[in-house]
Amino acid sequence: MFDSISVHGTERSPADAPCARLLAFVEEHSNALRQAAELLAGRKGAKLAASIVEDLSDAKCVSRRCRRDLEDLLDILALENVDDPDREEAACFAAIDPASPVIEDICLLTDGLRDALALADTDHRPASRTRIAA
Repeated sequence: MFDSISVHGTERSPADAPCARLLAFVEEHSNALRQAAELLAGRKGAKLAASIVEDLSDAKCVSRRCRRDLEDLLDILALENVDDPDREEAACFAAIDPASPVIEDICLLTDGLRDALALADTDHRPASRTRIAA
């Protein structure tokens, strides 16, 4: 159906689509990711999101380190650590008004990042299949 996907001005084939869609998601939502991470985890969250955006700005695929950072960002967005009083996320979360419209935006952003990461996981075939296909 699609012959190529454009990410960072580079055309990619459908075989590159899972990784390309993750890169495109981060590029398209970079400001929202930074703002949400800062709101939910303070300076640490903002720094993490900025690092991810920088790492992926010229990437063709996601490194292991960046993948771990993306998972950490997803944990922040999904409120995984707000119940730990020793973490900054707990204080940041407590300061947010539950009725704020930003909550819905963060939920949509979280779902989008989770979906993009899950799709990117399909980009890595098991070694046994790689050998058969080669």
